Amino acid sequence: MPTRIGFDVGGTFTDYVLVDDETGALDVFKYPTDPEDPADGVLEGLDRFLDRTGADLSSVRQLIHATTLATNTVLERDGADTALVTTEGFRDVAILGRQKRYDLYDLFIEKPDPIVDREHVYEVDERIHPREGVVSALDDAEVRDLARRLDAEYESVAISFLHSYEDDRHEVRAEEVIAEEAPDLHTTRASNVSKQYREYERTNTAAVDAYVKPRVEHYLGKIETDLDDRGYDGSFFMMKSSGGVASPGMITESPVQIIESGPVAGALNAASLGSAVGFDDVFSFDMGGTTAKICFVVDGQPKRTDVFEVAEAEMKEGSGLPVNLTVIDMIEISAGGGSIADADETGRIEVGPRSAGADPGPICYDRGGTAPTVTDADLALGYLNPDYFLGGRMEIDAEAARAGIEREVGGPLDMDVDTAAWGIKQVVDNAMTRASRIHASERGLDPRKFGMIAYGGAGPVHGAFIARELNVPRVFVPPGAGVASAGGLLVADVEFHLDQTLITELDADAMAEVSRIYDELEEEGRRLVEAAGGDAVEIEREADMKYAGQAHEIPVAMPGGDLGGDDVETIEARFHDTYEETYGYSDPDEAVEGITWKVTARSPTESLSLEEIEGGSARASDARKGTREAYFESAGGFVETPYYDRDSLGAGASLQGPAVIEEVNSTTVVPPGDALSVDEYGNLVIDVGGGDGDA
Repeated sequence: MPTRIGFDVGGTFTDYVLVDDETGALDVFKYPTDPEDPADGVLEGLDRFLDRTGADLSSVRQLIHATTLATNTVLERDGADTALVTTEGFRDVAILGRQKRYDLYDLFIEKPDPIVDREHVYEVDERIHPREGVVSALDDAEVRDLARRLDAEYESVAISFLHSYEDDRHEVRAEEVIAEEAPDLHTTRASNVSKQYREYERTNTAAVDAYVKPRVEHYLGKIETDLDDRGYDGSFFMMKSSGGVASPGMITESPVQIIESGPVAGALNAASLGSAVGFDDVFSFDMGGTTAKICFVVDGQPKRTDVFEVAEAEMKEGSGLPVNLTVIDMIEISAGGGSIADADETGRIEVGPRSAGADPGPICYDRGGTAPTVTDADLALGYLNPDYFLGGRMEIDAEAARAGIEREVGGPLDMDVDTAAWGIKQVVDNAMTRASRIHASERGLDPRKFGMIAYGGAGPVHGAFIARELNVPRVFVPPGAGVASAGGLLVADVEFHLDQTLITELDADAMAEVSRIYDELEEEGRRLVEAAGGDAVEIEREADMKYAGQAHEIPVAMPGGDLGGDDVETIEARFHDTYEETYGYSDPDEAVEGITWKVTARSPTESLSLEEIEGGSARASDARKGTREAYFESAGGFVETPYYDRDSLGAGASLQGPAVIEEVNSTTVVPPGDALSVDEYGNLVIDVGGGDGDA
């Protein structure tokens, strides 16, 4: 039986999803991540999964992989020894950054440290004008001398010359010379990772790419070699930050593409699920072991952006490291099951950003962890079943969790264990609620008009509580919620985003040049899709445009075909309409400028159809496993709470909170005052604040 497998490496667990191509049936699996050697852990987990399902690697026709490796490399600053080569006089571009302060009233603001310190930035005498060509020619001898110095000190080098988005001949030649003199050095050209203007962002993108390149290349090379040794002859794809997939070879050429590889798959799955259940406007809430990720889906599509920052501080724009990259627009915060809680010096509970990860993990894992985590608090509050963690495959110690919470939080703050555990939960819930509000308001969105898709190992535990704070009316918990992000890998298209900056007012001459740019981008897009194994290629055009004199632009959908003077009026009208929708007003008398011209080339993958569930009981009481005490502040503390086997809940089953629904890879908590029902596809649907049910 031909199958496809998606696997997503998280900070604590690696998630696997298998789909049978003939029946559409899904199987899921969770395996602890190996922080010392993630590649070995991935392959070992794949072996365990195949053994458990009875499948054989020869029957797998496609593997799709997502990883947080690149992101973690930047966050933890443990990437390659990297140098930056730039135009003489522009050594400090990455240090100066932008004048805009991310916190206007903080006199002690700290800007993000550049990925390459100043002492590792080297200048060469070259200069190209964006319109007039070469001003100062590149000297091969100077570059050769520099290459020999770099080869002795560094693993990787980024090359970012002024205006290479317009004319990259000097960058191309410098890379050739360095390769001749130092063939073992990894190199990244800024013009290869970004064709957009703005030197700070483009230079930083190149530096990040060079910084993670050796580690990503080693990681993917190890996986590919092992798969080859096993005789695997199917296709192997990597998830990109844009939500599309590409071959590992394309990723190692430019690994900055996977800087958000792990989180975006869940957003794709949420979009697919939301549309299937009649909610085109949803937001995904993915809470795993290390982080929580939030993404808004509008009209069935995850929002995308070209403005992305790595290691953003306190969710404030300008506080992170910018990369010019098309990404699914989401916010990620350090709030996961493994987030560590302690008492700070002011007498408050603090949660994160430190995480216990997979090793040693939370105290209750009994692997040497001594710091209490959110998972320990959820266990102490009665939400998690110590006898049914990962379906009973993993023993966890509730008493050790309570002792750790008392030692590190309750005792120092003079509160009992139950209050301390609830405090930990409240702190992390408040952080995720605040992040959701900020993310929505910055995009002009109202969470009250959205449904929530809650998934990840901890997402369904906390989802309904957060939904109530946001006044979100309905929460969906899909089957296999604990590994839903990996399921999103199976609905990802082969997709490439290409762009080219050309700053121009709109007239007939400009349209001729824009048409030429679009033709080149579309040709390259088709080539990339076909090289990655895609079939039918779909093309979409877009442009970043603004009123003349403005500093920032907005994306506008563009018409296809050859463009000429007759199209100017149509394009300007589209810009004015888009501007009106975005800001509530427009000025048709103002001149309009086009800035960056963009193409998306994709080959759609086969969709996953939702299967109506069979079996189970329409009476929730038939799925009831027992009762245990669980803590709900609104109910006055611990109350006797029924818990249910999710697999035994059939379509039409309903119940009223408080309740706990257990499955192998996740747990869903229904607070008092909320009602839960099961739809025909097996989704748990929580109506926040409403209804009675059959308990």
